[in-house]
Amino acid sequence: MTGFNVVANFNATGWGPDETDAKTVESCLGGLNKLPLEPNLKLDRQIRICDFTFLTYQKSIRDAGRFGRQQPPVVLDEEMQFQTVDGRSLVKTKTMQHYRRKVVPKQTTQAFNQKQMEEEAMIMSAKQKHPDVRKQRMMHQRTNRSNARHHTFNEWSIEPLPSWQLLTEIPFSQLSKLDLHGGQVVGTDVMWRGKLGVYDKRMDHISAKAEMLLQIPTTQCDYYWTSTNDDDCIVDYLLANGQSDSQADEGAAPVADKIVLGATDQILSVLMTAARSKYSWHLNVTKIGNQIIVDKTNGSIVDMLTVNETSPEPPMPDAEVKINRPPALGHEAVKVNQRIRQQVLVPGELTDEFEQPPFVEEGDNPSTMAYRYRTFNIPGNNHGQGWERVPIHVITRGEIHARVQGIPNAGYTYVCALNEVPHKTHKSWRTQIETQKGALLANEMRNNTAKMQRFAACAMISGCDTLKLAYISRRTPSDAEHHSILGIHTYTTENLAVQMGLNMRNAWAVVRLICAMIASKPDGQYTLVKDPLKPNIRLYAVPDEEDGDFQAKE
Repeated sequence: MTGFNVVANFNATGWGPDETDAKTVESCLGGLNKLPLEPNLKLDRQIRICDFTFLTYQKSIRDAGRFGRQQPPVVLDEEMQFQTVDGRSLVKTKTMQHYRRKVVPKQTTQAFNQKQMEEEAMIMSAKQKHPDVRKQRMMHQRTNRSNARHHTFNEWSIEPLPSWQLLTEIPFSQLSKLDLHGGQVVGTDVMWRGKLGVYDKRMDHISAKAEMLLQIPTTQCDYYWTSTNDDDCIVDYLLANGQSDSQADEGAAPVADKIVLGATDQILSVLMTAARSKYSWHLNVTKIGNQIIVDKTNGSIVDMLTVNETSPEPPMPDAEVKINRPPALGHEAVKVNQRIRQQVLVPGELTDEFEQPPFVEEGDNPSTMAYRYRTFNIPGNNHGQGWERVPIHVITRGEIHARVQGIPNAGYTYVCALNEVPHKTHKSWRTQIETQKGALLANEMRNNTAKMQRFAACAMISGCDTLKLAYISRRTPSDAEHHSILGIHTYTTENLAVQMGLNMRNAWAVVRLICAMIASKPDGQYTLVKDPLKPNIRLYAVPDEEDGDFQAKE
């Protein structure tokens, strides 16, 4: 066992043994190296005998528990609580401002030109880094427009059945290149039906500042969209001028000296302007010998008037406001045209009155309108083959809405209307019709190319020299029943057709091509369908056991 020698040592310079004393080190500290170090020694208790701040530390802990983490309140004397407050504003001393004239360094012409060249070089370098940004942006916009059109025009007017046989497809690019090649198409009157009213010239003075309300008829008037087969005048003419024994097989040489075509002006205008249409439509065709009867299905899109069909932003079928969807806008356009054609007439005054049309039944109250039955002779194509060289004899029925007195010639006029569609980004017609008539007409020709060309084609088939175009707008954007007339503009039919790109020589050539194509087929039922996804027309052969009068797809 290790022993200790207790040696008293007096250290006058500090605490503990004096390390400088050799005797103390040898007797006391020499044996400490032999002892192991024990880490569990409670040295804090041994050190407290020399800690003079222990009481102060304990007091701080008690104060922290009493007052929380905040400092204990400081008690001030009454003398120290008083403060001197001086409310007087300080006197600002004016500082001397030294004005120094700004020295502008002179810039020579050479330096200015050098700076301009550097800026232009920077702009050109930025353009060279991104040369296709603008092109990509334009392509993106076109893609968005095409996608919007795809969602709008992807519905078939009638769904082709599996039993139908696709005979041919006519691309629109082929239709736009057709021409009569020197031939002339002249119309000849056959008969008149209905009654013809007098145009009220006061309607030409309507303006946006003095607009007129579009009247809703108090008495019920009957309007007719009679098909070709339901018009006895056309059917009787076909029976008297047809050659039913001229049966032709497909691909065989023509055995008749002419092709007789029966169709209304509405159907002929659809064929003439087929290349401009976007919506799908279909026509029923019946071939018997050398006779071809082109008819429509009651209630199809041919009876309706489209709105903004060719616009870059056409009406969407899922629009939030239901009255701004394509079917609702089409019905609104039909009502507007029916009402304006009766309002522009002088009440109770007629220029001509003929027999009633055959489709007017007893007890009906037909609207004031004259029906003009005419024939047209389309010469054959001398450069064609087969049935293309055979002339076509057309019997049709046109409409004349009024007669303008005091005008040379007959003064027949065709009345039609355009109805405004509310749009957030487009200007209102009320602000354009007075100062920007040309821009407004050009914009509507772009948005409604197919409809306006059909108006002009119907007017020329009926033999109308002038066309009255009315601009109709809703009184309130949310009301599709009440409208206002903003103005009625008068145009020469031929000049307006030229402005909108309608060439009647090309239009009659399109009719000739379709008739020659059908005449080369065997007798039977056929259907012409405009493809909603492709710019072409399809000709289907319908089996004999199926009815030719198909229901249109709504």
